[in-house]
Amino acid sequence: MVELRNVTKKYDNGTLALDGVNLKIEEGEFVFIVGPSGAGKSTLLKLLMKEEEPTDGIIRVNKYNLNRMKRRQVPYFRRTMGIVFQDFRLISDMTVFENVAFAMRVIGCSKKSINRRVPYVLKLMGLEHKMQNYPNELAGGEQQRVALARALVNNPSLIIADEPTGNVDPRMSWDIMDLLSEINKRKTTVLVVTHEKSLVDRLRKRVVSIEHGKIVSDRMEGMYR
Repeated sequence: MVELRNVTKKYDNGTLALDGVNLKIEEGEFVFIVGPSGAGKSTLLKLLMKEEEPTDGIIRVNKYNLNRMKRRQVPYFRRTMGIVFQDFRLISDMTVFENVAFAMRVIGCSKKSINRRVPYVLKLMGLEHKMQNYPNELAGGEQQRVALARALVNNPSLIIADEPTGNVDPRMSWDIMDLLSEINKRKTTVLVVTHEKSLVDRLRKRVVSIEHGKIVSDRMEGMYR
């Protein structure tokens, strides 16, 4: 599902964000990426989403070789994944239904498919009664669940969540992680970047720790290095 071979990323200002990273994530895995601020976690995600190019090394995601990918292929590649951000990135003048439906419309899904799929996914998220609400009418945890529904609606093979619980209260954090675990049980690969040790310890999944641009630990049991 994801493979990085000797990947290095050095920015133009001289910052070495990643230094010879090797990582393989199999289909259907649930993996946490942890590490202090500035460790290289955000750069890793940007490389996986093809927002940045590696200085050296090979990256493969969802059977795509990102090193050889042409610009016109990038939108199609990104449709194979769902991305959840810390700041939700919902469209304020669209309803919950419209926010989730938007992800289907941009890839050309029919109105019939949208009207069938969106309510189903919102029900999975416990939001069937909020379909006509706007984002500013929702609590933070509800907004994050909308963002998760939007990431899930096109049935991606990979979910990438960047600090998905960073802007919600602790109780909602558990709910979000439980939802991600349920998604993973449906054979979707889940990759989560987080600083929250309690969540990592509770779920006891594979944990990859990054420090100073290098992987310093890669193990099961949900424990920080």
